[in-house]
Amino acid sequence: MDISHIELLARLILAALLGGAIGYERELKGRDAGMRTHTLVALGATIITLTQLGASHLVIEFIRNNPDLNGVLSTDITRLTAQIVNGIGFLGAGTIIVSRRSVTGLTTAASIWAVASLGIAVGMGYYFLSFSSTIIMLIVLRLVKSIFKIERTKQLEIEYKSADQTLEFIKEHFSENNITVVSTDHSISYLEDGSSICKDLYTLHLPNQFNLIDLISKIGKNENILSINTIKASLDN
Repeated sequence: MDISHIELLARLILAALLGGAIGYERELKGRDAGMRTHTLVALGATIITLTQLGASHLVIEFIRNNPDLNGVLSTDITRLTAQIVNGIGFLGAGTIIVSRRSVTGLTTAASIWAVASLGIAVGMGYYFLSFSSTIIMLIVLRLVKSIFKIERTKQLEIEYKSADQTLEFIKEHFSENNITVVSTDHSISYLEDGSSICKDLYTLHLPNQFNLIDLISKIGKNENILSINTIKASLDN
């Protein structure tokens, strides 16, 4: 299969555009791997795929002109593209952040892996597959959460004194606002004067459209609350 220069350039530009569209969506979300990263991943995957197609074509033509070497030479059109899928995992892993039982960046890592597959599809010349896949990916990234109303997950670290009274105060606010406590990590620090400071890490399921800032403001008015920190934004970003 001999690809003309115009066709080759068209595939490269299309891969850059499709990858850039996915990257733009990630950039709107404030992800580190944004438009440039996704564009380069798609473009790189297309370049490797086109190179593989060209090399395979040369081997096939050589064997056709030299049939005596048919048992010696061989070509695998999927060899380099398979390495793309494996190798892109390292780049995706770089976007995943693990901190204090929190994991962020999984969706961006998945989008990078999917964009590499877009590049392969464009390089192979599967234009309908490329366009339709891009549209579906954008729908998944932008609309799935709003359509299925997926419950948000947050983590709050609350430091306080007077454990019994303050703990009841916090639990009451969670209950009043229909907040589900998924898990709690509790720690206590004892001071020289005999008092103690408690630090709880709450993993919470929040109702849709819930304003966490208002909750933090209300809880923070308690004189026994020393600090409140938001540890996590969401499990799926």
